[in-house]
Formats: sequence, structure tokens, C-alpha cells
Amino acid sequence: MPFVDLKERWRRLIAVPFVAVPFVAVLLSAAMLFAALPATALADDGTDIAASESADDNSGSDDVTKPTISIDRSTPVVTDTTGYSITVTVSNPTDGDLPKGSLTVAYNPMYTFVSRTDMQHWAEGDVSIPVRTVLGTADVPAIKAGGTARATVTASAATDAMKALQSWGPKPLMVTYAPGVDAAGNATADGNATADSRPVSIHSFLTRSAQGIDTAATPPMNITLVMPLIDTDRTANDTAIDQLVSHGGNVTAESVVAAGKAKAKTSGTSTSGAQDDSKTAASPADSGSAADDTTDSGNSNSDAAAQTATSAKLAVAAKHGSLQVIADPTSLSTATQQSTAAQSGSQANGTTQQAHIAAVMQPSNFDITAYAALDRAQAYTQAGISTDSWTAKAALAKTNQTGTTIAWQGEADWTSQALTTAKKQGYGIVIAAHDFDANDTATVHTGKYVVSTQAGDVTVLAEQEELGNLAKGKATSGDADGETTNAGRIARFVAQSAFYQMEQPYAAQNRNLLVCFSPTTPAAVIDRIATAVEQSTWLQSGSLDSLINSETYQSGDTAKQTVPTNDHLSAKRKSRIEDALAALKASRGDIERFADTILTDRKSAKTWVDTLLAAHTNLAMNALSATARTANVDSFVAGAKRLGAGMFDGVTIKPTEPVTVVSETAKMPVTISNSHPYPVRVQVSSLTDSMEIVTSRLSEVTVPANGEAQVTFAIRVATSGKAVAHVTLQDVEGRRFGGEQDTSITSVLRISDKTGFVIIGLSVVLGLLGLWRQFNRKKDPDE
Repeated sequence: MPFVDLKERWRRLIAVPFVAVPFVAVLLSAAMLFAALPATALADDGTDIAASESADDNSGSDDVTKPTISIDRSTPVVTDTTGYSITVTVSNPTDGDLPKGSLTVAYNPMYTFVSRTDMQHWAEGDVSIPVRTVLGTADVPAIKAGGTARATVTASAATDAMKALQSWGPKPLMVTYAPGVDAAGNATADGNATADSRPVSIHSFLTRSAQGIDTAATPPMNITLVMPLIDTDRTANDTAIDQLVSHGGNVTAESVVAAGKAKAKTSGTSTSGAQDDSKTAASPADSGSAADDTTDSGNSNSDAAAQTATSAKLAVAAKHGSLQVIADPTSLSTATQQSTAAQSGSQANGTTQQAHIAAVMQPSNFDITAYAALDRAQAYTQAGISTDSWTAKAALAKTNQTGTTIAWQGEADWTSQALTTAKKQGYGIVIAAHDFDANDTATVHTGKYVVSTQAGDVTVLAEQEELGNLAKGKATSGDADGETTNAGRIARFVAQSAFYQMEQPYAAQNRNLLVCFSPTTPAAVIDRIATAVEQSTWLQSGSLDSLINSETYQSGDTAKQTVPTNDHLSAKRKSRIEDALAALKASRGDIERFADTILTDRKSAKTWVDTLLAAHTNLAMNALSATARTANVDSFVAGAKRLGAGMFDGVTIKPTEPVTVVSETAKMPVTISNSHPYPVRVQVSSLTDSMEIVTSRLSEVTVPANGEAQVTFAIRVATSGKAVAHVTLQDVEGRRFGGEQDTSITSVLRISDKTGFVIIGLSVVLGLLGLWRQFNRKKDPDE
């Protein structure tokens, strides 16, 4: 109660009879006392549960290291029969030990969030909402410095705390860890504890469905979950590249890209220092409906068969028929083959289902938005990526799919230029998985926009930002302390979707929210979110076709104004693309040069050369994929370089023995080897490092397929000595390639050499002429 109000009330009480003044003074004193106390929330049993405004004050400063709480597992949707269960990990990042403590989970079953801001403030701990209903407590063991511990709190549907929940929707929930106090509220003496023992809390949500509640039913809101099927673990296949260069085996252009490796599915395991006992408490809430951060399995089967990330996602799509799959055609065929064994195993149990592919995207998830942002079509062509490589027609040609093609958004935004580019390539529908509509509307709406471009109308399907970010593994903000794990984000996802359905007006049947998973979202997370959506009675899973055919939210000039004007392509990404383009141009040029200037007849080797060029395009497309990480880009660029360099490396000079010359001339044989399946024609160059010992300059030779040929260089020497002949290869245009082979030449001239006889003979003649002149010259008179 403010102090001004107290003073005013005191004035009004002056007229009260004297006998009543002491009583009034006591009341006023009590009121002033309670006004000065901080707000707290009381549990039903009288236990104080820290309100949100005090939960963040336990460290005294934001930069002080303190224990953290992360949600490992929770029940995302609560019904009248499920109850609620939550498992958390308490971490001690401090340098000191934490004593034995307790975990308390409490919520407010009567509270109704009134706005999105209200929910966000709670998630960030910026608003004080009393959470007086305790769902349960659990003991937490002492935690060593740098260690962790797990604890589980379970409340069955029969408990009073759960029966108090009589309205559906999201409710504020708080998890508090109190070191030094056990679950019974008793202090735990621990002389070895050295860390800060003040309580810490995180904020989350408990969402109740309308099942079992007598309330007016409102139409469920449509939600379309879209999963991109893209193999983000692909790398260059060096073995296939080498085989293709040497024409060994049945090697195709597609085989130069290796699919992501399979990983064995593992069951959940406790984190270091966790209590295994914490998972033994069973309840209806634990029977497969909880979101769990402790497993990576893509489906509910517990077999140990190895699965790639893409085949695991296909299994999840088969399990959840409402999950809409937009597949990269180059990943789809590989994933389908890899999942055959897993499907066969399921078929034995009678559970096999086929995943439905709703649409296909551009091949290799080529980054169309970056292509438009850079606006360097010629550079892409020189790198081996023509516009024909990533058309909608090319996408369908790579699969057995027919029908819908949809362009997936790359790292840049869908600007007007990017939409025009996509339309020219045959994509009349695009997915905007991020940063399309920045306008904040009063209520959520269907994310369908029809934008007019120079090439025609393009339908943009834009995701709902908050739900989409949560599905991709992003917290709503860095301060949302309960959203640091998948389980915590799924709890927020469910709560947020429930709030959106409750927003006025109830035009839910006309709203269809798009939620896109990331290409790197684990199959297990997709499975949990899809399961949570299926359990959410306020949501109705929609199809991609129904979203495409739904009522347009914006079109014409209004839609044009919504389209981003800035591509927002980062400087780092631009630099990475430009470096890749330059390297790919060089390697592509190597293949073309080899075919034009070294092969004896390019036409006869057309099939081989075309396969080489197609393989290079495949590597380049993957290098410039929107989902290629730096390591993947480096792998594909290196693979393309290996492909180009391997062409020249297949033609080599065999080592030559040292040559000893005992006369003024000699011969130096040089053998050329060709490991390629077609004959080549090269020039062999020889240069020495001496002016007195030289060789002939050039010799041209044709080397048969998978064979050898020899050329001979003439050696001429003018004196005894040593020299080194540097032998290299050149194409027919005189451009050098390959390595250099050095051959040692040693010259030892003898008297029997013809040159020696000439010198001796000339000396004799000169001597005789000297004698003749001496005897036949006329003497001077004075002599």
C-alpha cells in the first residue's frame, strides 16, 4: 500500500473515538509492514515459492556464476488423465561444491495470459505472477564443482494440484532449485559446500488441453508442419572421383558426392553426475508423451539399426502422416535406399508406412536467394552451374516425383529480384522460412502472399515466426531461461500455439499457420513436436496443398510492400561464395583444357568428358547449397579441384636413369605414362642448367590409353662436366602441366674423340708451318 494512501487514511481516522485509536494504529502499522515486504507466492501448504521478480536476484549480479537448471523432459500437453512430469538437470558451473538441495515445481492453475507480451515477460522472468500450487518436490544430491545432477517431479491426475486445473490453455510454471534445503524444507548441513547456495529458478509453461473440461469448444486452428529433407552431412567422395578420372568401375556423376554416414540409434542416457533413480518414477505422463532431450532416436522403434539423418526423418514422416515433406531430389533417392532396410524390419512387425513427399525443392537446395543477391550469373556458369542445373524441371527429372515444386529459402531474404529469379526457373511457389513479413499484427494469420514479379505471380508461403523459431531450436529470446533445451522449447511451442488459438476473433478455421523445421533439426525433435501437435486438441494439422489453396492474406501492391527490399546476405557468406566460385571456375577450366588440348580426340571421349563435367556440376551445386556448412563447402571445392587436377595427374613422366656422356653427342630416352582410358597427345620439354651440356628442346608424342610412349632427346656436350635436364609436359598450346622430372647428365670427353683428333692435327700443322717459316724467311741486313 503506497505511503500517500496511508497518510490520507490516517487523517480520516482522526475523528474516530479515542478508544479505537490504538486498534487503528495497529492495523496501520501492519499495513505499512506488509507494504514494505517483497511479493512472494505461497504454496498450499504455506511454503514460500519465490516469485519471478526475486528468482533472478539470487546471484546479486548478472555476471556472477550461479547454478543453472535445464529441462530434460516434460509433458507438453496435459489432459484430465495424463498428469504432469518434468525432469531437469541442475548444473554447477561454479568453482565450489553445492550442498544437498531440493527441486520444487509450482504453477498457477487460475492464471490466464492476456497477451503475447505477457507470455514473453513471464518466459524472461520480467513479471511477477504468483505460483502457489506446488506440483511436487524432489531431493537433489550434492553437486561437485563442474558437475550435474538430475531430478524428476511427477504429479498424477488424481492429485489436488492437478485437479485445480479447470481451464484449458497455457499456465505459468516455475522450477526452483534450492541448495541447502531438502524436499521436506529441512536444512541440509554440508561442511564441504563452498558455492553460493541461494535458490535459482527458471520459467516455463504447463498447457492444459480442453479434454475433460466442460467448456465451450472453439474451432481448432490449422497448422502445417513442413520438414525439408536435405542431407546436410554430404561430402565429396574422393574414391569415386579417382575412379571416375581413371574410368575405373561403373562410376556415375552422382557418386562423386557421398551421403551422410549412418549412425546407430542409441537409447537415452543420463548426463554426467545424474541420478539414474530420477527416471524410475513412472506415471501416465511418462508413457511416451513427454518431450525428452536425452535421446536422438528418430522414431519410436528401439532397434539398433543404423540410420542416416535423412532416412531417420523419412521414418518420422512415415509415422506422422500430417508431416509435410519438401525433399531435395538429390537427397531423396539416397535416403529412400538407405531406409529400405529399416522399413523391411518394420514390415515384419506390420508397422511399415511410406512417407508422403508433398513437394520437391531445387536440386541440392541450391541457394537461389544468394544467387540473386550476388547477381553474377556468368560467374556461376563458369563455375559449372548453368541455369538449367536448378530449374523446377530439373528437380522433377532427378526423382520419380511429379507435381509440385517449391523453392526453399536460402541464407538471404526473398527480395523482389530473388522471387523473379525463382519464377524464371519455374518455381511459382516459394517457402519463406525466415525474415519475410516484419509487420507485427494483432493476431496471427495465414502466411500466404501472392507477389507480382516481372516473370509473373509468385506465391510466398511464410512461416509464423515465433513457432518457426522454436521448431528450429531457437529460444524466443536469450533471456527465456526455460528455453535452453529442446524440451523447454517444445513446452513453449505448445503454450504459444494454444494462446494463438485463443486470440480474438475466433476465425481459427480461416487461419493456417506454417511452421518450418530447419534442414538440421534432428529427427527426434521433429517427432516430438509432431506428437505434441497431434495431442493438442486446439490444433488441426493441415496439408501443404490446403495451405497453398487457402485464402490469400496479401496480394497486389500490399504484398509488394511486404517483400523485403534488402537481401541481408552477410559479408562473410558473400566472401565464402565468391571464393568457392573462383576455385570452381579454375577446376572446371582444368577439365575443359584437358579435353581440348590433351585428348587426341574429344569427340571419341564425349561420354567420359560429359560425365566428368556433370560430376563437377554436382560438386559445385553442393558447394553452393544453402545448407552447406564451411567444412562441407571446403570438401566439395577440394573434390572439384581433385577432379580437375586428376586429369593432368593421369599423364606423367616416368623417372629416368642418370645419363653419362663420353662423346660430344648422346641420346636421353624419356617415357610418358597415360592412366586414362583415352589416348593423349603431349609435348615433352627438356632444358638443362648448363650452356656446355644441352639437350634438344621439344618432342611431341601420342600416348595410348592406359599405356606408355617414349621420346628421345639428343644431348650435345662441349666439355666435361655435369648438368641436370629438367623435363616437363606441355599441352599442344605450350602450356605446362604436371610435375617436373629431373635427369642428371655427366660428360667425360676422351682423346679418342673426333674433336680431340682435330685439335691435335691442327696443332701439328701449325707447328710445321712455324718451322718452315723459320727456315725460309729472309733475314734483315742488320741481322
